[in-house]
Amino acid sequence: MNGARRDEHAGILRSVARVDWLVLLVVALYLLANRSPPRAPLLLLVVTALFALLVIGLRWSRFPVRGTGPRIALGAAGMVAYITFVAMQTGGAASALVNLYLLPIVLVAMTLGRRGAIVAFLSVALAFASLVLGEATLPSTGELLAGLFGTLGPYALVAYLTWALSNSIATARRRIEVMAERDGLTGAFNLRTFRLLLDREHRLRQRAGRGGYGILMVDMENLKKLNDEHGHQAGNLAITTVAAAIQRAVRASDIVARYGGDEFIVFLPESIPEVAEGVAQRIRNNAYRSLFPAGDRLQRITVSVGAASYPQDGPGADDVVTAAEARMYRDKDLRRQKATAGTSGAP
Repeated sequence: MNGARRDEHAGILRSVARVDWLVLLVVALYLLANRSPPRAPLLLLVVTALFALLVIGLRWSRFPVRGTGPRIALGAAGMVAYITFVAMQTGGAASALVNLYLLPIVLVAMTLGRRGAIVAFLSVALAFASLVLGEATLPSTGELLAGLFGTLGPYALVAYLTWALSNSIATARRRIEVMAERDGLTGAFNLRTFRLLLDREHRLRQRAGRGGYGILMVDMENLKKLNDEHGHQAGNLAITTVAAAIQRAVRASDIVARYGGDEFIVFLPESIPEVAEGVAQRIRNNAYRSLFPAGDRLQRITVSVGAASYPQDGPGADDVVTAAEARMYRDKDLRRQKATAGTSGAP
């Protein structure tokens, strides 16, 4: 997951660099097509070179500014400053290049959220105001306000719409990520996500040469019989009841996943075998005490739980899972023997 996040940040920085180069390209084409030369051609060339160096530097891994957000903010600030200088050289507030101010506004609103969009808009507003106030002949107050609102009003609207759209996309993306990681019925992690987390945690402990963890395998008893007698809706209610019982038995740092139709798996970071066994017993107790309606009466479902620990039960993550599964089946056999002997089904 961390690797995916780094790839995403690298992609954002590449997109930012493309926008920066687009600004430079538009400025170059405008200067080539415009018959009126800039006020200070040599100074404009120097400033353009400095902005290009900033664009290149922001892609450098050893650039002093760390983090995607700060780099985007610095790049946007540099873009606003560069656009302002170019506009001063090509007509001030009347320059066609002032429309380039939309680029840093859109860029920041899409990547840095509402606060970033507000800061970007205010920066552009101050920059444009400096262009207006820097003209040789100042307009009247009415003309000044009309010019400011006429230009900055659409900028503010673009900033808001871009942020709102970006926020909606981010919300939808988070929902999709949750749907991809979680079991739709219980809200527990799905097996694929659990496997990725387990492999990562196992590698961390192997690399460090210290630290352990526990694995619990949980199997629901007689789920098929419940489905046959009362329907799958009752079975689903039993599954969610057991999932809730497991969640009440574990810590916030523990990871619960749906392992199969009637099985769950639990990762207990930094736990010793005695702790894992204690959590296993809490799960049995919680499940036994949890009643749910099925048919015309309340039902109870019991679970079998197997506990295993790293490194005690093997050097690999698969070894620990296999050991927990074997102990779960041993627990299940013991319950069947108790049921055959007519003893209580209580944990």
